[in-house]
Amino acid sequence: MIRKNHLKTIRLSRTDQRVVTRLLEQHPHLGTFSNLVRASLWNFLNGGVRGSQRDAGRPSFLWEYPLTRGEFLEMVSGPREKRLWLVAKILEHGRWEEIWEYLTVAQIEADLPYLRLPHNTKAHWRFALSRWRRSPWRS
Repeated sequence: MIRKNHLKTIRLSRTDQRVVTRLLEQHPHLGTFSNLVRASLWNFLNGGVRGSQRDAGRPSFLWEYPLTRGEFLEMVSGPREKRLWLVAKILEHGRWEEIWEYLTVAQIEADLPYLRLPHNTKAHWRFALSRWRRSPWRS
């Protein structure tokens, strides 16, 4: 990961500033310009943009949100207050392989107390975590 002392300055024209402001208004989950830049870089590096074949592979639990893969990855790896709703969505609606593609046991353990989940779903994950903690194969 690049440290903050490697940050670069970007100068935007007034037109570009208006476009960025509009994008941030349309995608309030990103919050800041730096988050928008990171999400855009995720998209660029993964070769995905809205409407592309890669976007068609959007996770099943995001059916009602038009997030690009980059926006999604930025949120799931971001600060707790921005990712909790997404972690809850993954645990409640994600397929088994999707859960482990995006989350770790440690992240689930850390976030579970703060998640807004149906009681049965939260109880299921608490039970699973307690079993995994006692498992002899856990490293």
